[in-house]
Amino acid sequence: MLSRFWLGIFVLLIAAAIGFAAYRLHSFNHFATIEDKFAGSCAPVTGIAGPEDIQIDRNARRAFISSLDRRAMRNEAAVRGAIFLVNIDDPLDRSGWRDRTGGTPTVFEPLGLHFYESEGVRRLFVVNGANNAVELFDVSSEGDLTHLETLSERRLTSLNDIVAVGPRSFYVTNDGEPSRYSLLSNLHFLSRTPSGSVFHYDEGRWRVAADGLRFANGINVSPDGSRLYVAETSGGAIKIFDRDIATNVLVVAETLTMGVAPSNINIDDNGALWIAALPKPLLLAAHRRDMKNRTPSSVYRYVDMQGQDQSGMLEEVYSGSGQAISAATTAAHFKGRLLIGTLLDKRYLLCNISG
Repeated sequence: MLSRFWLGIFVLLIAAAIGFAAYRLHSFNHFATIEDKFAGSCAPVTGIAGPEDIQIDRNARRAFISSLDRRAMRNEAAVRGAIFLVNIDDPLDRSGWRDRTGGTPTVFEPLGLHFYESEGVRRLFVVNGANNAVELFDVSSEGDLTHLETLSERRLTSLNDIVAVGPRSFYVTNDGEPSRYSLLSNLHFLSRTPSGSVFHYDEGRWRVAADGLRFANGINVSPDGSRLYVAETSGGAIKIFDRDIATNVLVVAETLTMGVAPSNINIDDNGALWIAALPKPLLLAAHRRDMKNRTPSSVYRYVDMQGQDQSGMLEEVYSGSGQAISAATTAAHFKGRLLIGTLLDKRYLLCNISG
């Protein structure tokens, strides 16, 4: 009798575990069917490994691309990343096919980046995943980068993306308390543990500007600087903050629920957000192991109707099964051109799009 009791308990526990696993997989869209949809045309531009983030230099019609061969990192002791600069109108121009950093810093794994231009200052801010630090570069008129300084803080455990709000002032996302590649980080992602945060740096001082985020990823600010947007990748949402420009204090304004896993955020000339996302994020692990395992990609456009008596407008602009590009991480729009980058492919997409 006793053995039957414990057998029943064991069966119930197994059933509960299976039910929870199925629920969690469903909540991450694991069983969804993703179709190819895009009202435009795209062509792959090959040769740049792991173009994880893209930033537009609008005045020069160029794009900075952070690059790191993450697949090679599995087999080689040291792989250095690079920053490329491509001509949006002629991406095959040979001048774009070289690292613009000049080899500094020596240990360099670029992730998120942000191009800042104001009152004669042209600067590129880059997250360096190798040491969880921020690298500052001056940008010449030709697009070459001169390394200025490395900024770090011991509380930064898993830096992801950055947005500058001044020549030496910025917000940066720390996606979670554990290191991104640890088992605990994976558990935080699956359980949607709110251990992500946003740090603000200004005048040599670091402070936590926001916390309680579910894998804090992409970040950007509105053109007037009054709103800050943070992608919650495991939370399937964009957290929108009102920002006090004078004090840099953030106050949660609203949460935009997307139902997919958003990554980097870019903002176009009209102030619209362009958000790359993973419709089925749990497939990324298999894609890391083998490039033949493709991961679907999506790109969304969001118009923030701040100060108006209506909700913002969210639309899916691009949907792909993963064959054209797998695991999209960034989408940058500029005057009818859309550049879509990715974490692991050795290519990005250059698309023509109306509007």
